[in-house]
Amino acid sequence: MKNESTIPPSTAYVHPRNQTDMMGSSMMPVYQTSAFSHSTAAELEQIFKNQKPGYAYSRVGNPTVNAFENQMARLEGGLSATACASGSAAIACCFLTLLKSGDSIVAPAGLYGGTLNWLKELEAFGITTRLIADFSATNVEAAIDGSTRFVFMEIISNPKLEVVDVRALAETAHKANIPLIVDATAVTPALMRPIDFGADIVIHSSSKYINGNGTAISGVIVDSGRFPWKKSGKFDEVLPCKKFGLAAFTAKLRNSTWQNIGACLAPVHAWLNMTGLETLPLRMKQICSSAKALAAFLEASKGVQAVNYPGLASSPWHQQTAQFAEGQAGGILTIRVGSKARAFSLIDHLKLALNLPNIGDTKTLVLHPASTIFIHSDPAAREAAGVFEDTVRISVGLETCDDIIADFKGALEAMA
Repeated sequence: MKNESTIPPSTAYVHPRNQTDMMGSSMMPVYQTSAFSHSTAAELEQIFKNQKPGYAYSRVGNPTVNAFENQMARLEGGLSATACASGSAAIACCFLTLLKSGDSIVAPAGLYGGTLNWLKELEAFGITTRLIADFSATNVEAAIDGSTRFVFMEIISNPKLEVVDVRALAETAHKANIPLIVDATAVTPALMRPIDFGADIVIHSSSKYINGNGTAISGVIVDSGRFPWKKSGKFDEVLPCKKFGLAAFTAKLRNSTWQNIGACLAPVHAWLNMTGLETLPLRMKQICSSAKALAAFLEASKGVQAVNYPGLASSPWHQQTAQFAEGQAGGILTIRVGSKARAFSLIDHLKLALNLPNIGDTKTLVLHPASTIFIHSDPAAREAAGVFEDTVRISVGLETCDDIIADFKGALEAMA
């Protein structure tokens, strides 16, 4: 599989387009305000009528947040982006924009636990999800029926680390006249631009690698502007297809769902994400390199029963990593160590790695998923997500690779 994605150069991350400040600031200022004043009543009326560009209320629009949105749309190669208060809020707003009672979703069984919980919540609104264990194009095509409104997936699932064939699944969804929505949190545009492979909507929990240092909770939705909402014939009841055409999804998202739910991103969090974006390509390159080295070390270590990392030749999804820039496979791996007690002992003996429920930080992070983010899931759902009682998830950081390996080596020896 050839990587056909156009990865933005590092310069694009450091120099956003059309970002100027009247005072000459080299970084977009934080417009930390709830609302914006105007000299005349007529001017404010025009802004509310969308007859004149401008800002009125930060829940609806803010210059700092818009700067982050514009940069994300540019880096992903999309038409527009909408920033949200969290990754979960981004998924919720995206789904609610497209769905009504009686609709269904097709998705992999190995999704992140929080997303699986949201899919269960949707059942109260008459919206169902068909979860597929083997998320191949053939199985997805068989699961789609007349009620299906979109296919949703994580490009690298968390923590199962299944890597999907984006192009094949985009073709399958489009054959059924429905969009492909992807969660690209684990890859970021530094490794892959899913829109180049046919994805229609890209979602990130930008709290993770985009922010890069664990300082802001946030999410973002990028609309490719390529899906033919009107022509598909499946969205006239929920989207203003006739009026806005290819921009119908974003038009409803921003003017209705996102705005009325109040899922806006705080300006200071948008600013923190902008600073994180500047170093994203450099961080991802080092993180991926260290993750592969750590995975190889752990695979050869006594006391480790299994290592799951897509960048290893032993991974069932190794071939799919050819979709990513330079075949880089992300910064997350999981290991199995034999029992819950041993998993806890390993975590407790680590000196550098932090035990906390996040990924994509500058620091290496570890977690026991079964007792934390999957604690409310039933055993079958955990197993489908690649979570067992002895599973430890590792999010590799920016420490010197030798130091990361030494930390795990010492912990394994101490628990032996």
